[in-house]
Amino acid sequence: MKGFHRNLKTVQTLDPAVTKTARASSPVDRQGFAAVEHVVLFGASGDTLSASLKVEAKLEASEDGTNWVPVTAAKDVSGGPVSATGVFATVDAASKAQMEHRIGYLGNARYSRVALTLTGAHTHGTPISALAILGHAHVKPVA
Repeated sequence: MKGFHRNLKTVQTLDPAVTKTARASSPVDRQGFAAVEHVVLFGASGDTLSASLKVEAKLEASEDGTNWVPVTAAKDVSGGPVSATGVFATVDAASKAQMEHRIGYLGNARYSRVALTLTGAHTHGTPISALAILGHAHVKPVA
């Protein structure tokens, strides 16, 4: 059996926290890797989620790690789709929480990240964290 433990790098990009307002993850620098997968982990919301009380996860990219634009082209993601504003996951019901939502970035920008947008008044919040998995390293082993 083959393992891939030494061929992947994981980076925690969004500390686990009860989220009541918008947050953006740390930038992921893809230098040295050919692939990045963003994973956003949602816990059980303390609020009753609906179309007017929701959390959206958006994929963003940057050439310099400072100026961010939403990733909107289907060719730039795997596991999509993404909306015209870069949203790849909308958590607007209990059935969409307590799970992971993933998206792979395939575009040319060196940096990518996940931004969370909250609609409505999130009184109690939702536990959310995120990590990035970098793969297809140019130099192995990774770890």
